[in-house]
Amino acid sequence: MENLDSTLSYDLDEQQLEGLKSQMLASDDALVMSEFFKAFSDPTRLNILHALLLHKWLCVTDISALVKLSKSAVSHQLAYMRINKLVRVKREGRKVFYALNDAHVESVFALALSHIKE
Repeated sequence: MENLDSTLSYDLDEQQLEGLKSQMLASDDALVMSEFFKAFSDPTRLNILHALLLHKWLCVTDISALVKLSKSAVSHQLAYMRINKLVRVKREGRKVFYALNDAHVESVFALALSHIKE
């Protein structure tokens, strides 16, 4: 456990408290962020994200084979991930391909993986 410096005061005065309050997350932002992290909280979705990290665009059939789930189950997970802005869609004829939505998703995934590997 980290030692606290006994010469420092850790109690906030009213002005410091108000300053911190003004910087806190808006409740709407906290709700959206919690949904974003919930989307990362499922092992199947993490495996799908990892597959998309390894190969930019994948169709449901390929993802299904990689994560060993039915196409229906993968489609359900991808729909949830799309709502939470983790993946984007590209249609080519009858085929639908998925990729990570942006570099932010890749960064969050890579940071989390790095964190657990330390």
